Amino acid sequence: MTFEQIDCFIAAVHADTFFDAAELLHTTQSTLSKQIQKLEKELNLQLFDRSRRNAVLTPAGELFYQEAQELSRQYRQMLYRMSLYQTAKEQQLSVGTLPVLSQYHLTGSFRLFQKEHPEISLALTEVEESELMEGIEKKRFAMILARESMIDTEHYHFFPIATDRICVMLPADHPLATRQKLSVTALTDQSFLLMHPYTSIYQLCMQIFQNAGIHPSILRTARVESLISAVAVGEGISLFAESNFRLFQHEGVISVPLEESPVLRIGFAYKKAREYTLAMDCFLHFMANAQNSQQ
Repeated sequence: MTFEQIDCFIAAVHADTFFDAAELLHTTQSTLSKQIQKLEKELNLQLFDRSRRNAVLTPAGELFYQEAQELSRQYRQMLYRMSLYQTAKEQQLSVGTLPVLSQYHLTGSFRLFQKEHPEISLALTEVEESELMEGIEKKRFAMILARESMIDTEHYHFFPIATDRICVMLPADHPLATRQKLSVTALTDQSFLLMHPYTSIYQLCMQIFQNAGIHPSILRTARVESLISAVAVGEGISLFAESNFRLFQHEGVISVPLEESPVLRIGFAYKKAREYTLAMDCFLHFMANAQNSQQ
């Protein structure tokens, strides 16, 4: 058993497909599959049930996954601490992020990473979307925490960490507030309050309207906090990420899932053309393990 095989196995668990896992590890799908097969042969166990459309863990695979995560964490931590003797200086890692740490429960994970990896100096900067993309293009950030819709996957690797969906926010006494789900076509006569046009959520909402052939009546745009207050007093309705509603809950509003919402993925992205450092690798594995332990 090698740590390369363990990394291939963990990546396959985290990713949607073996192809996505291979992309994350900068290898081919064939190589990744062979490494996992060697691992299964050595253990004399089947770790994945491949009879379905997407491979899923067997009970043995579930147990091995827990052990593999701990082995990988300890191994990488040892490598980083030993690297201090080679570099003779502290490693630097600059991460830019949208203001979403609280809504996706990431604040604690960042703090724990800094505690467990004092050899890495983590510089975390919270900015809006335009500044985030400018920052990574100009090398101010080594990686960023962003929504997948912001990322050009031709030039960036994207490592998903959380999912979300678009919901309709309505006043609690609105006639549609009792629905379990709402289609955008049921909202054609409504007035909308949306997030600012420079945000990816606004652009996604406009794409949903366009796909449905709807020309929405938009009263104004604002920040999330202002939108919730405006919806609560009946000024209009809104569309935005469900996690925002959970974070800024207000007793006067109701959140109803939008049927046409795609899966919104948020994750870490970094440029394909730039150096992939040990600090980046350690950070990504730590954050993936931290998020999976919370699920």
